[in-house]
Amino acid sequence: MDLLSDTLNTALSSRVIELEKRLQGSRPAGDFEGSVTGYWVKLNDQGVGIVDYQGREYKTRPLGFVSTAKGTEVELSYANGVYYSKF
Repeated sequence: MDLLSDTLNTALSSRVIELEKRLQGSRPAGDFEGSVTGYWVKLNDQGVGIVDYQGREYKTRPLGFVSTAKGTEVELSYANGVYYSKF
């Protein structure tokens, strides 16, 4: 087989394994381990915090109530299937 076919087959296998884990009740893994430094974007209409980390926007559950400006450094953490942001 060629490289493209091998890559597609590997990706498909990984996806099937992930779906089987979810069906068994496993939560998806986060994009990083521990806490990282992200940058505050905004609080949307539903109260969900939006934080930018490495060019990707994450929907977070803000911890605490603080008014802050866009671009402020925040601590972005992942636990039990939820991203949290802390100022």
